[in-house]
Order: sequence, then structure tokens, then C-alpha cells
Amino acid sequence: MKTKSLGLGLTMAALLAAGSMSARAQDKPVKFRTVASISSLDWEQSTNTRDMKVWHQMFEGLYGMDEAKNGYYNELGKKFDLSKDGLVYTITLQPGVKFQNGEPLKASDVVFSYKRAMKNPRFNYLTSPIADVAAVNDGTVKITLKKPYAPIAHTFFSVKIMSEKEVTNQGAKFGTLPHKAGTGAYYVTSYNIASGAKLEGFKDYWRGAPALHNIEYIVIPDDTSALIAYQNHELDYLEDAPLSAWKDLAKTAGDNAKLIKGNNIMFMAVNYLSPRKELANLKVREAIFYAVNKHDINLAVCDGYGAEATQYMPSEYVATSPVKGFQTYAYNPAQAKKLLAEAGYPKGVDVGTILTYGSSTSNNAKMAQVLQANLAAVGINAGVKVMEASFVTPKLYAQDYDICIFADSMNYDFNNIRQQVHSESKGMYVVKYQGGPFNWQEMEKLVDLGASTANTAKRLETYTKLWSMVMDTATILPCLHRPVGIVWSKNISIGQPVPTYYKIRTFAKR
Repeated sequence: MKTKSLGLGLTMAALLAAGSMSARAQDKPVKFRTVASISSLDWEQSTNTRDMKVWHQMFEGLYGMDEAKNGYYNELGKKFDLSKDGLVYTITLQPGVKFQNGEPLKASDVVFSYKRAMKNPRFNYLTSPIADVAAVNDGTVKITLKKPYAPIAHTFFSVKIMSEKEVTNQGAKFGTLPHKAGTGAYYVTSYNIASGAKLEGFKDYWRGAPALHNIEYIVIPDDTSALIAYQNHELDYLEDAPLSAWKDLAKTAGDNAKLIKGNNIMFMAVNYLSPRKELANLKVREAIFYAVNKHDINLAVCDGYGAEATQYMPSEYVATSPVKGFQTYAYNPAQAKKLLAEAGYPKGVDVGTILTYGSSTSNNAKMAQVLQANLAAVGINAGVKVMEASFVTPKLYAQDYDICIFADSMNYDFNNIRQQVHSESKGMYVVKYQGGPFNWQEMEKLVDLGASTANTAKRLETYTKLWSMVMDTATILPCLHRPVGIVWSKNISIGQPVPTYYKIRTFAKR
């Protein structure tokens, strides 16, 4: 009897231990990389992709975005009725939606979120077409436009809905502290701007509690360090995996690896308003453009897996993105030298500094080093400065630079070029056309004209004229569309991989 009792005790102990291990395994966080500090938990305070990937888990809009199927879908908005004149959207909200703080989603929260965004100059390119937002009742919102506006779907997707109560209660500290202001499947429980954030699954999420309960975003700026972390099982999901190691990485990961063409652009901008007066000379700027070898950039940044760019937005993702009919500045060092001589600099010229953000080994830094060498080869001298994004991007938006390298992504309508070329997009563009020697008034008219019709052919024609004008200024040069390499742990299933807008709520355990 004693022996049997001892055996039963051991069995119970083993079961309890196994249960404890199972609970610990369930609580073990699924780890993601972020390439730099998460600058804010308030979606309005950042347009950096790294931040968006975190708050896309926290917040939702009236529309969602399915990159795998290249389209918008109804998210917090259940039904959209448009008036015959194309000016008024009456939107019925999804029933039974709760914010993470337990409060029900109401039309007043949608009104609050939109009107808050409408006061932020950074989002004028999204909200400027809106005349008014009003609650019809708790479950219905009416959005009135100033004029018919074809790209409004991107606004419905981009503007995220927040709990008025939660935002108001946190006041000026909102975005710096963990909060439960979203309707998304996750909320932040721990946040450190230097090291990352921890997220927890929202059990009352309106689509059902997510399968992965604990998520951790870890700041790993260096690609090599990120690769080592994945190989050591310290990361469960690694996107933008180092392409220099892609062949071996994909071989090791097997079915848990995917290389996708990204909807992104790496471009160079030249500030004609720079204190370096040489950059006010159109021929100097054109010489800089002709000196750029995009093949070299592709090799340095993407190990040759990328696509040399002439378009700002890949036409595979954006049907209205101009493909031809504008200057492209194909690599021509002889032409660059000729233009320098015509500009009065036959022996070369110093143009200041190439400024960009990220780590010293980031894609932007690699591109900066290639550009520096390309320019030096034709007699154009430029330094390189790579700094943390939170320091650099305000300088770029303030046009406080000579030459910069910038990246943009997640554009699904060419109207998004508004943020780079329209004066309403304060705090967004890196080249200020308004008031300059260009026909910026016509450029802005074309932006508005392109948004006024839903006819794809007419919009493409309009945007081709617009982009031709932009390229003639020699201020923005598209250089590279980067592919997105994704590898993930054998412990999770991610469904169909997407380049940017992944939703962890769709992931599952294995």
C-alpha cells in the first residue's frame, strides 16, 4: 500500500509539474523584432513603419487592409452608405465592439478620433477632404466630404479609432504610457522607449480572443544581431531579414521562409532650400541624380534581390501609379560631369551631408554609403551622417538637411503622394515645393484633380502629369523597391505572409 501510495504521489507530482510547464509554455511570449525604439503608443504621433507595426495590433479603423488580397475590407465600419452626390457617408458600426478598457465602442469615439486627427497637420493628406464628422446615434456615424473624393478608403483605413475616455484620462501623457484605448486584439502592458514593449491578448476582442496571448517587441537595430537572435530562438518572427544571408536562412527555415516584393520605396531627396546654395542650381541637382547607380544600391542594400525603381509606388500594388511619361535619370556619370561643368563646377563641388536614420548597418546607411561613393566618382563631395530616426525625421520634415535618404511604404493609392508634394501635408514632406521656383500651384491642383474621380484611367493620366512635374524638379529620386524576407519559428503558424500589415491576431500556435 505504501508503495502504491508513493507511486500515486509521484504520478500526481509529475502531472502537476507537467501542468506547470504547460502553463509556463503558454505564458512564454512570442517575440518580434523592431529595428528602432517605439517612439509612441499614440498612432497620431508617428508615421514610422516600425511604430505602425506595433499599434496596428492595438488599434483598428473603419476599414482594414488585406495586403495578401490587395484590398480594403470592412473593419469597425459594418455598412457604408454613400449619398447620390458622393459627399456623405453614413456608416453603421460593428455591434458589440469593446475598447480594451471595457467601454463599448460608440459613434462619439469615432467623432473624437477623426476630429483629433483633423487637428493634426501631419494627417492633412488624409483628413483635408473631410468637412464634418457627426454621430447620428451611438451606432451610426455621418462623415461629410467637401467634394467627392475617390481615395477616401485609405482615410477610413488609416485613421484609427480610440476611446475618448481613455485618451482624455491620460491627457498629455497619452502615448508615453501603456493604455487600453484601442479596439484591437492586443494592448500594451509594458513600454520602454529604448528596449521595446510587451503586449497582451484582449480576451473580449470582438472577433474572439487571439490565439497568441503574450507578445514582446524587442529593439534590435543591427541586422546581424537580429539574425543571430532568430537562429538562437530568441525571435519567433523576423521580417526584413538580412538579404545577404537570405539563401542560407531560407534553406534553414524551409517552409517557414518567404521572400515578398514589398510595397515600399527608398528614395533620395535633395533640398533646394539648403544653406548649401549649390543645391539651388537645377543642373547640380540633375548631376547628382545622373550620378546615382541604382544597381550598386540594390547590391548593397538587398544583395541584388530588390528592384531598381523609377516609380514612387510599385504599380503591382497601386493601379494609378505612373509607369512612363516622366524623366527617370538613368545612370550616366558622363552626363553628371557635363552638367556640373555647365553649372560652373568643372572641378567638382561640395554639397554638404547625406543625412539618414537607422543604425550604422541599416538599409538607409548602406544606401548612403553607396551614394557617397557614386557622387565622389563624378566630383561631388558629400559627407554621411546616420542618426536615430527620432532625431532625424523632424529635421527632414523641417527641410533642415542637404541630401537625405528616406523610405516610404504601405501606399495603396497614388493620392498618398499628397504627403510629399502638397503644402497641406505639414510635418510630412521632405521637399517643400510651396513658394519655390516650381509651378507648385499646378502640382497641388493635379493632386486634387486625381482625387476627384474614381476613373482609374483618368487618375493615371493626371498623376502622370503630376509625377512628371515632380521629376523635372530633380528633388526626389526613387531608387529601390526592397523585397521583404520573412522567417518565423516552427512554434507558430502565420497563415499567408504579408510584407507590412501583418495582424498577430491571425497567427496561431503549432
